Amino acid sequence: MVRIFLVVTFLALLGGGFIAMNNVQGRIDGLDTELANTQSTLSDTERDLGKAEKAQGLAENARDAAQGQAEDAKARLSKAVSDLVQQRDRANEHENNANKLQSELVDARKFSESWRLFQQANGTQTEIRQKLAAFADVNTQRANFLSENTILLSQIEKLGVELSRYTGTSVKVSLPQNLHGTVTAVDTQFDFVVLDIGESQGAREHGELLVSRGEKLIGKLRILDVKMDHSIANILPDWKQDEIQTGDIVIVGN
Repeated sequence: MVRIFLVVTFLALLGGGFIAMNNVQGRIDGLDTELANTQSTLSDTERDLGKAEKAQGLAENARDAAQGQAEDAKARLSKAVSDLVQQRDRANEHENNANKLQSELVDARKFSESWRLFQQANGTQTEIRQKLAAFADVNTQRANFLSENTILLSQIEKLGVELSRYTGTSVKVSLPQNLHGTVTAVDTQFDFVVLDIGESQGAREHGELLVSRGEKLIGKLRILDVKMDHSIANILPDWKQDEIQTGDIVIVGN
């Protein structure tokens, strides 16, 4: 009985081992199949990845090329705008030059017509030159006459001053209206002053000058003696408003 039980147990173990072996083998076969499928999928994925990376590289190259083309187009557009501005500036300059030339042409025509009318009224260029030369001679003679007249008037005034010394009469001597100077010294004891203006500036004996300090009238002077670059003048007592000082200004009165 025991042997029969052992035989049955052994057979059962053999059957269970067989079944387990068959199950393990099936699982191994399934795993092999899954591994093969996975490897195939991996190969497909790697192949697709390679294609994608290649496509990505092509896309990046295309993007870089497009960016380069865009930059180049932008540069060409900027240059075109700059060239357009320069063309407009040149066009404006040419237009301004044309307007200027047109204006100069009109002025030249007006001048030519004016010159033609002037020649009709005054003669040819040679005749005009002769008239201008004659006018220059007359103008020179007039200047010489005025110079001589000034010298004669000065001599007459000097003679009048000399005569007044002997006759005791007062002589009115005119001085240049722009004559002005400064008091450089004062003698309060004898009431005379020294001025920094003389014959070279237009000072003359018996000429009268007003003395001022700022806007205040101080007094009046009568020139007594004239040298080349300075003169001596008496203080007129009737006009004395204040004590005359060094630095006071002297001008020609009315």
